[in-house]
Amino acid sequence: MTATPSPSPAHIPAASAGAAVERVRPLRAVMAAVLVLGPLLFIVASLLSPYDMTEDKVANIVADIAAHEGQEKAAAWVWLALGIAMTAAAVLVSVYVMARSPKLGLAGLLLFGGGAVAVNLTPSYDFVTLAGLDKGVPQAEIVKVLKGGDSLAMPAVAGIWFIAGIVIGVVVLGIGLLRSHAVPAWAAWVLMVSMPVNVVGWMTGVAALAYAGFALLTVAFAVVAQDIARHGTGWVRAAT
Repeated sequence: MTATPSPSPAHIPAASAGAAVERVRPLRAVMAAVLVLGPLLFIVASLLSPYDMTEDKVANIVADIAAHEGQEKAAAWVWLALGIAMTAAAVLVSVYVMARSPKLGLAGLLLFGGGAVAVNLTPSYDFVTLAGLDKGVPQAEIVKVLKGGDSLAMPAVAGIWFIAGIVIGVVVLGIGLLRSHAVPAWAAWVLMVSMPVNVVGWMTGVAALAYAGFALLTVAFAVVAQDIARHGTGWVRAAT
């Protein structure tokens, strides 16, 4: 048995009544929930963090974390959950598109999914700062370590891949959704503009735009999640 994409963008018919259906439905619900949780957790984590999400001065970030360690520790747990959920969400939406447009789905997975993974390869200000404070390291020294990490080529490449991947990736995935007619056209367009809006917010320091980008992503993913909850991803098993 091998997993293959559906030969048609149409929804896969529901399985016949029986125990197998009961086993599938909870899994579909879990997939749908994860798809929405991914982008939603970003908003939660950002609002919970003691520093502004568009803050670009390392010293200010470290100072804010030091002044609100308890709050930051709670946010760090959400960031951890976000990293897992967002990666899973990227895979799920890409598989959903891949079942209807294999090339666009695969490209979206490499770009958007790759970007979601790449960002986790960059030094985490949150975890590094909390670890330093826990060991009594002066804030000035923590700042030096963080800036040193930023100056390395590997995190720089990962950061570029993250930004380019999520922006281009959502456009590719959105085109796949638009062509397949699996979801309303407006949802596909919302997906395509979501991450460009977020990146513009980061680059301009306008936090409202950065939040709006992930809010749009949550809406688009929620529409796809509804279809997954009812019909699955469309990725079916075929006998070989």
